[in-house]
Amino acid sequence: MRTKTPQYAERILEAASRLFASRSFHEVRMEDVAGEATVSKGTLYRYFHDKDELYVALLKRASGQITHLMTERVASQTTAREQLVALMEAVVAYFDEQPHLFQLIVRAEPQRELGKFPWQEARDVGHRLVFEIMTEGTRKGELDIPEPHDAAMMLFGGIRAHIGYGRKPRPQGFVRGLVLDFLDGYDRRNRRGI
Repeated sequence: MRTKTPQYAERILEAASRLFASRSFHEVRMEDVAGEATVSKGTLYRYFHDKDELYVALLKRASGQITHLMTERVASQTTAREQLVALMEAVVAYFDEQPHLFQLIVRAEPQRELGKFPWQEARDVGHRLVFEIMTEGTRKGELDIPEPHDAAMMLFGGIRAHIGYGRKPRPQGFVRGLVLDFLDGYDRRNRRGI
C-alpha cells in the first residue's frame, strides 16, 4: 500500500474547493474531484472515503486557515477598534475569496449537535478574540462595552448575514464602517441619556 502524502491531500482539497466554488455540493461528484486534481479515483478514495469525508476535511482546513488569519490580524493592530476592524475585514475577505464556504458551513450545521462540526473551532476562536478585545478595550477606556459576550455574538451575527446574503461587490470601506457603526451604537458612552 502506498503512503499518503500531505501534497496529494492538499492537491485534492484545492481541487474540491475550486469545484464547490462553482457548483453546489450535490452537483460535485467524486469523479469530478479526481479529474480536477489530476489523480486517479483510487488515489482519491485512498485519501477520502466519500464526499462527506472530503467535505469535513475542507471545513477543517478552512477553520485552521481562518483561525490563523484572525489571530494574525488582531496581533497586527494596537487599539481595540482597529483590532476589531482588522479581524472582521479578514473574515469577510476570506469568505469573499471562497464563496462556496458559507454554504458548506450551513450544510454542516446539523452535525454540531453530534460534535462533528469542524468549523466550531473557528467560531470559538473568533468569539474569544472579539470578547477579549472588547473586554480589554473597556478596561483601558477605549470602549465601554457592558456585555462583551453578547456584543461579540451580535457583531459576528451581523457579519455572518452580510457574508451570506449581503450585496457584492462590497463597497470600499464597508466592513470598517459596519464595525465602527456597531461599536458606536453599542458603546455605553454613546447611549447615555437615551
